[in-house]
Amino acid sequence: MTDPQQFRVELTHPRDELALLALAGEIDLYSGPQFHKVLLHAIGQDVRHVIVDFSAVSFIDSTALGILVAAAKRFRQDEGVLLIVCGPGNVRGLLQIAGMAQVFMICATLEESLATAQPTSPA
Repeated sequence: MTDPQQFRVELTHPRDELALLALAGEIDLYSGPQFHKVLLHAIGQDVRHVIVDFSAVSFIDSTALGILVAAAKRFRQDEGVLLIVCGPGNVRGLLQIAGMAQVFMICATLEESLATAQPTSPA
């Protein structure tokens, strides 16, 4: 049986110009470096949007917030858009209290984030 607190991350590309990080468990000082590594890998690829799905995350601390802010700043320099998926609960509450809605878009569902992350039209 898998420990529900065990951190897991999966990086996929549902379509061109889009990377999706599906996270589960807790993101803290211990699991933060793995999250950071995969997130930096995602934004370093040729994508316009990165979606970080916190739907299955039970806990985040300031480590996760710092990783998200640093990644958002770096990605924004490349004109990328970082979207966060987070339904109601403790994680969303912490993101709101920390003022993260000013740093990146927070979507309630994965479907909402996928609709928001529309492909770029060719010039």
